[in-house]
Amino acid sequence: MKVTRRNFKPDVYRLQILCGYFKNVDLRTITPLEIERFRASRLRRGNTRSTVNRYLQLMGKMFNLAIEEGYLEENPARKVKSFSEKNNLKERILTEEEEEKLMENCSDTLKSIVAVALNTGMRRAEILNLTWNQVDFQAKRIKVEKTKSGKVRFIPINDDLFKQILKRKNENGQSAFVFLNPATKKPFLDMKTPFKRACRISEIEGLRFHDLRHTFATRLVANGIDVETVRDLLGHYSIVITQRYTHSSDERKRKAIETLSKKSDKTTLNSDKDSDNRKSVELIH
Repeated sequence: MKVTRRNFKPDVYRLQILCGYFKNVDLRTITPLEIERFRASRLRRGNTRSTVNRYLQLMGKMFNLAIEEGYLEENPARKVKSFSEKNNLKERILTEEEEEKLMENCSDTLKSIVAVALNTGMRRAEILNLTWNQVDFQAKRIKVEKTKSGKVRFIPINDDLFKQILKRKNENGQSAFVFLNPATKKPFLDMKTPFKRACRISEIEGLRFHDLRHTFATRLVANGIDVETVRDLLGHYSIVITQRYTHSSDERKRKAIETLSKKSDKTTLNSDKDSDNRKSVELIH
């Protein structure tokens, strides 16, 4: 995994869990039923179904390797069906009013980080590890490296974001990283605690940092940007994945439904006019 995957740490953690659960269990005695029991144990511990699916995928890969090395003849994980993840996506888009409140309650550094997320759609790790070498002030664009897909992408910098980044450059231009933790002199590992605090003070519920990426994509689509362009900006291989991010906001949904109401009102109005005209004709005759 360390050779083929950049973000292998979650699987290392899952391996430790698997080793603890199946400790001293002979490989050839692990049946689909035993795997089902393991899944049930993870659900009881509060894991989501999508997380449990990651365990199942990891086990499937391990059993396949065991077959290749001659330890097993068949893969018991293949007989265990993965949970559906269709309803796992949490639809949470930051409104403009919420954004204004959030920005008021963010520290200067967090405010710039949130601005990058909302104006580029970059992932948290991509933002926190951003270096000044990746920022082209002349061309006004960011070169996103070490991506989840492994593919480099370029994202233009709009005027609002340019002001934020220029401010960080003036304050922290000597460092290699755009967002430097003054306590460690290294990039921030996470912003979960300050982000949650800012959300709590702003009375914004149910918002995750990753939702800022969803918000970026949704706002682009709402402004008429085609999904292919959004896909390129997000760095997705498949447009199907991009479509999961482009939710319609409640306001857009309401406006869509209102168009039907206006059409209905117009039809009713025309019908009433026709009726009145018929009555007028009858009275004249």
